[in-house]
Amino acid sequence: MSIWRPTPSMKPMILTIYAHGVGPPGELPMSVMTLGLVAAAALLISFAALVSGWQQSRFPQASEGRSIVTISSVGGRVGLALGRAVGVLLVGSALVSCFWVADDTLVNIAPRIVFVALWVLVPVGSAFLGDLWRWMSPFEMLATIRDRSSIETVDKDWNLHAAAALLAGFLWLELAYHRPAGRTPLAIMLLVWTAWSGVGAFLKGSEWLRSHDPLAVFVRLVAAMSPVHVSGESLRLRRPLVGLGQIPTQKGVAAVVLIVLGGTSFDGLSRTSWWIDIIGGRTGWDATLFNSVGLLFSMSLVTALFLGCIRWMQRRDGNDDADFEDGFALSLVPVAVGYAIAHYIGMAVFEGQQLLIQMSDPFDRGWNLFGTADEYVNYRIVGPTVLAAIQALGIVGGHLAGVLVGHDRSLAILRKKDDLSGQLPLVILLASLTGIALMLLVEV
Repeated sequence: MSIWRPTPSMKPMILTIYAHGVGPPGELPMSVMTLGLVAAAALLISFAALVSGWQQSRFPQASEGRSIVTISSVGGRVGLALGRAVGVLLVGSALVSCFWVADDTLVNIAPRIVFVALWVLVPVGSAFLGDLWRWMSPFEMLATIRDRSSIETVDKDWNLHAAAALLAGFLWLELAYHRPAGRTPLAIMLLVWTAWSGVGAFLKGSEWLRSHDPLAVFVRLVAAMSPVHVSGESLRLRRPLVGLGQIPTQKGVAAVVLIVLGGTSFDGLSRTSWWIDIIGGRTGWDATLFNSVGLLFSMSLVTALFLGCIRWMQRRDGNDDADFEDGFALSLVPVAVGYAIAHYIGMAVFEGQQLLIQMSDPFDRGWNLFGTADEYVNYRIVGPTVLAAIQALGIVGGHLAGVLVGHDRSLAILRKKDDLSGQLPLVILLASLTGIALMLLVEV
């Protein structure tokens, strides 16, 4: 990943610069080799500590926690209405901008809504604050209409493969296509997404929506690690990560998580000097072709690593559980969050400021709705060393959390619970992903 340092006098970052969704990285406070060794040692030490004092599965039986607010209360209803208003504003502004505002990332707000607000801030925020997209989604309003009018009471066992395919398509647009922030491709993507999720929600209800809207699916998985969650009619506070041991395992969980991890890995790979040399002076569809191959390679590599370790683990245990790989894929959710923090923190900080500025004049009409139109991006708000520390902590912290979730899952479903060597493939998997992520985080 190349180093790019903006100065206060520079204009907002043009989205074609961070076509892969990455803002300006910082400089790591230590060499990547040293950091990789520290991270691998931390994983092994944490695993040793777990097996010595964590000998029974705890997450599935964990308490729902204490209630913060009742959704049916005045405060709950006002909060829900506020969330829905924000969701309608974001999705509506993105759609209108694609057809009304000039095809220029300096003035068109659609790319920042899609790549910053919806793809970065909402999922990462949900890891700490609960399912933000369920709170904001305008499609949930349509699903509510269906739920209230439906006489069906039997829940369907929806799989997540359609959502995984749509996520792969979005990542191809973001990471491989030569004009990801262009008005036309964004308009097509938004129209397909809103039609798919909106019509499906209206016809089939909330259960369908939360298994088929690609953003809802990914955010729901991420939100399971949050201490804030909704249970029944209450917003509750519980211990972090336990939700990953309680979320129902659906077919396709592994596909969703691996596609996101593979995409983020290619994001890092595409910024190395090695990949830049491969792309060379290629532009247009020529560049798209090479990036598509690279994206497919990254997704395939991560998938092969995961399946190889999980199949090894399954054979050692003699386990024929049909949900084995999808269940253990939940241990990679914190890893995906760590990857997102590491790769998108710069974009979130700097382009997030530009998004707030543009919200005062979303359609480039000279408005100043919220009084921010005349503000400037503060590129000194966070220094490069702080950004680098957050990047490194995101990766290491995500993988440590993955060890916790994976170990608890092992105690819950493995038949040979006393054979600690049976968890060795999981440790190798997480340590390998840690090393890959750290190597791709800097220019090597």
